[in-house]
Amino acid sequence: MNKCFLILSFIYLAEGQQEVSVHLKQDVTLVCQSSSVENISVLKWSRSDLNSDGYVYFYRNKRCFENYQHPWFHGRVMLRDAGMKGGDASLILKNATFKDAGIYECHLLVRELVESRRSYSEISHVINLTVTDAAEARGNMRDNLIHPEDADGNTQSRDAAAGRSHTVTVIALVAAVAVLVVAGFLTIRSLTRKTKAVLY
Repeated sequence: MNKCFLILSFIYLAEGQQEVSVHLKQDVTLVCQSSSVENISVLKWSRSDLNSDGYVYFYRNKRCFENYQHPWFHGRVMLRDAGMKGGDASLILKNATFKDAGIYECHLLVRELVESRRSYSEISHVINLTVTDAAEARGNMRDNLIHPEDADGNTQSRDAAAGRSHTVTVIALVAAVAVLVVAGFLTIRSLTRKTKAVLY
């Protein structure tokens, strides 16, 4: 009698943290990609500070379980590719708010079966999402372009420096005028003395 032995192997892969930024009220894609195109058995998108209240997105055995999902994300997240072709488990988050900022983890359980050998791979991606105000960012950029030396907002020092420069300029002009007046007076006095000497 032939016996078929089922061998299980488990592989865990983790990648470094990704930094992602999105403007307020914009959509953002949180990328999660498996190198394997085989069966994705389980997909869990979670956020560390919300784990006790539910997942960002939960998928198992070819269906999404909304009852496992945190209420904050109901109707606001969807897979970039519903069929996860090519191992693409990326998630689209709609209409980002400041409350969406945080550290997200994509956890994949991939099942493979080759010649009676069943293998499970666990893959984890970590993403730090930052949400910024687009209007505020444009204002800061404009200020930096106008006064790049005062990007920290220190306008008082700039105004004081301008005042000192103006004062120095006025003093220099007054001194120059005084020198010219004195020189003219001395020249006229010298010419007057010479004229008197010739007459006498």
